[in-house]
Amino acid sequence: MSITPSPSSYNLQSLVPEPVKTKEVPKSPYFLLIKLLLICGFWYCSSAFSNIALKKCLTVFPFPLTLTVVQFFGCAVLTFPLLSYMKVRGAFTLSKGLFITGILPLSFGKVSAVFFATVSIGNVPVSYSNTIKASLPIFSVMFSRVMLGQRHSVAIYFSLLMIISGVVISSFTEVLFDLSGLVCALLSTMSTALLSVYAKKSMIDNNLHHLKMLYFVSLSSLVLCLPLWLFHDAARLLNFDYSALKDPVTEIFPYILAVSIFNWSQNVAAFSFLSLVNPVSYSVANCMKRVFTIAMSLFILKNPVSSSNLLGMGAAIGGVALYNKIKYDENYMEKMKLPTTVKHLPDSNGQLHPSNGLRPKPHQSASTKSHTALFIDNNSLQTLKSRDSYMNGSFVA
Repeated sequence: MSITPSPSSYNLQSLVPEPVKTKEVPKSPYFLLIKLLLICGFWYCSSAFSNIALKKCLTVFPFPLTLTVVQFFGCAVLTFPLLSYMKVRGAFTLSKGLFITGILPLSFGKVSAVFFATVSIGNVPVSYSNTIKASLPIFSVMFSRVMLGQRHSVAIYFSLLMIISGVVISSFTEVLFDLSGLVCALLSTMSTALLSVYAKKSMIDNNLHHLKMLYFVSLSSLVLCLPLWLFHDAARLLNFDYSALKDPVTEIFPYILAVSIFNWSQNVAAFSFLSLVNPVSYSVANCMKRVFTIAMSLFILKNPVSSSNLLGMGAAIGGVALYNKIKYDENYMEKMKLPTTVKHLPDSNGQLHPSNGLRPKPHQSASTKSHTALFIDNNSLQTLKSRDSYMNGSFVA
């Protein structure tokens, strides 16, 4: 006698064909290395040419506030189609709370940093201005000590002493020294450091795509600058004596266009590079970018420089490199103290798991527990990365 199975006994899922699982081919480490080198080279060249174009433009068009507006306008306008092309999710939407706590403070700091940097480049050589801006760690340590009560090692203070010595030597031996250029370069660097410490203190976690952050910071900075520009530069531009120039359009407009494009490209490269590496690697690359910019400006602009001046630049850059090395070692030791698996964390009774505590609990599968351990790992490392990126001033390219 045959038994006909009931419809409820059918396993309907067995009738549905399983989707074909395709293995994702991991990218070669050489691919990532080549990508980083290309981005880094593009970043270095864009930064150097941006500084040189800005210097040349200011010699015939002495309006630093106008050029600050031009830089933010160029970043906002050029980033818009790039975000659309890359199809970044929610590229042009932002919550009110995130704008107030995240974007607006960064915009105030960006306006101050870019404006004072532009004034500085107009008054002193590009090489000297970049040497002064290499003193960022001095202000980061100072503000973190005063505002956050953080203590630093003797090695950190020794590296800061090297930076101060290099800046002092460069200032005393700079042939084209100008006090206003020095003060503006220091104010630009101080704005960057203060912004970094504020971001760490408020524990802002933007969780934004790097290009989306660049777009909204540039757009907000542009809106902040426009009232100042209308009050200060609008009338001066109309009354400016253009007769001293043979052809104002061909002598000014190409430099303005170059400043906009190179400034935008260096910001895109800097934010893209930061999204691929840890903050300490970014700081080391940023230090080398200063060296490249100084060398290119000396080669193209032919600024007079003495051996003592070069010694001061070298001491300042060497101090920054030493500071980055010490911070790397300290961050590595701190990262080693972070929990890497669930067995390193106390349970609900405050007891640590034994060494063989990777066995799942009765109500928790092994796969669930492994995902939990992975979640804890990534969360801890992401928190460390976000905090250190603020302290290194990573968000000011």
